Amino acid sequence: LLASGLGHCFTRASIDNDRCGLDFFVPVISKVPVVRSILANTGNLSNALVWRMAGLDQLQAKLLTSEWSQGSAGPSLRVRDEFVARGQTCFTTHTSYEFGSEELTVEVLVEASGPVCRMPTLARIGVSFAVPKQFSKLTWLGCGAGESYPDRKAGTPWAVHCSDVDSQHVDYIVPSENGGKADVHWAALTDPSQPGSGLLLRYTCREPVGSEERPGDGPAEKRPAGTRGAQLNVSRLTVAELENATHRHELPSRSALRERPVQVHLDTAHAGVGGCGEGGAKLWATASQFLIDPKKGPWTYRFTLRPVTAESWRHEG
Repeated sequence: LLASGLGHCFTRASIDNDRCGLDFFVPVISKVPVVRSILANTGNLSNALVWRMAGLDQLQAKLLTSEWSQGSAGPSLRVRDEFVARGQTCFTTHTSYEFGSEELTVEVLVEASGPVCRMPTLARIGVSFAVPKQFSKLTWLGCGAGESYPDRKAGTPWAVHCSDVDSQHVDYIVPSENGGKADVHWAALTDPSQPGSGLLLRYTCREPVGSEERPGDGPAEKRPAGTRGAQLNVSRLTVAELENATHRHELPSRSALRERPVQVHLDTAHAGVGGCGEGGAKLWATASQFLIDPKKGPWTYRFTLRPVTAESWRHEG
């Protein structure tokens, strides 16, 4: 049911607001280390550059420990990894896999450290994997039917929605993160040509619900204000492809993309997309209450994966 294994993900394809900062208007700044550091400390660099300076786009996973055990419910695997960039540990993850007779349960704990803790915000805390190309129908309980993010969801009703995977892509002129679904509790990816074939994922988080959204603004927490579920993204494009393209014509054609697996991102925290933050002082800024404070971790969450069968799946999608 999976076309690739599960992996942790901590960066996103930069949106226009992520790229805005003094380095956007004066690009030479990014090449002068001393000036760059001063501006980073004063909050005048773009989020995109701050994330690249920390190496979030170049993280390498390093296995620390792995342990198999056998319980009454079945075998389990516990794994501890470090994610390193430029010789410094940025994240440590503890991942537990419980293999049941009909489903896989994954519990995750993420800790931020090193240069990451000096950032004004993280981009995302989550996992990614791929499913076969034929799982092209998406059904989910969350905000929809259009794209929605922590600070862009007031006009997207929370309900059960159904659509095509390929319809989720928003064709921005400059490719970026797009098509997300906020506050998702479960989602299914199914084969429309073979009803009852697909994958169902369910997300849960036992931590207290985050703060409520405030009319003005509020301090950044471990999850954006108002978060009530996972942030989901399905696409046939990778984060790297979206990040490296400078214009949408550089992306593969729609017909070529349909032959690719579906990339799935499930985030327990995803930063807002911004606009008129800091009381309107910066048109591109994200309100603080929709940021992810790296010092407020750790983050814990759980999700299950199980096959969709004709007996268990009655939705027309």
